[in-house]
Amino acid sequence: MAGTTQTTDAANERQRAREQRGIRSNQRVRADSARLPSPPRQRRPALAALAVLLIVGGAAVAALLAMRVDERTPVLVLAGPVAAGEQITSEDLETTQVASELDSLIPESQADDVVGRYARVALVEGQLLDTTMLETQAPLSEGQTAVGAFLAQSFLPAGGLQSGDIVDLVSIVTGEGKTVVEGARVASAKPAEGGDQAGGTGSLVTLLVDRGDAATVGGLAATNQLVVTLVERGTPFGSEED
Repeated sequence: MAGTTQTTDAANERQRAREQRGIRSNQRVRADSARLPSPPRQRRPALAALAVLLIVGGAAVAALLAMRVDERTPVLVLAGPVAAGEQITSEDLETTQVASELDSLIPESQADDVVGRYARVALVEGQLLDTTMLETQAPLSEGQTAVGAFLAQSFLPAGGLQSGDIVDLVSIVTGEGKTVVEGARVASAKPAEGGDQAGGTGSLVTLLVDRGDAATVGGLAATNQLVVTLVERGTPFGSEED
């Protein structure tokens, strides 16, 4: 009986020893877990620098835009189309704000000086007015008419035409050239956009002719039977020599 009791006591002692070891082991694990360092915070210096650059850049752009707005000045613009040789009226003028370094643009303050002048070339709605487009004297003399025409490149002088040129107008209806107007004057000439219907190149020309010749010249031009020959290089309208 005594031997059995000793065996039981020994077993109990071993059980208590195992339990004590387990408790201490769990305590160490918990203590070690409590002492584990927290993961370091990831720093992103590149993103921080980019954010600073974006802020600074945005402020610079805003400042530049503000400066450009301050530099905008009111200038004159066409409220509607004006034909070459037509007199400018106050109803033809509007103003718009622009930022430009062109000295030729006409400021709003000079509107009164523009009224009463004449268009040197055909002007379109919304076109900014500059000093090269206007003249003080009417290009049409008494009894004259301005005739517009598209002329193919082969029907023009090789060097083209310019405002003020003196030209002869030749009909080729019969296949043999016949001068129908002598000493006509070119009011304006500019390359035609897109060329003619056959895909060639040419110019849009405004010719100043006597009223009695206007129908003949217009009809010849409309049927591609008008040739212009250069007699003399003239002075553009509105110049001091005009």
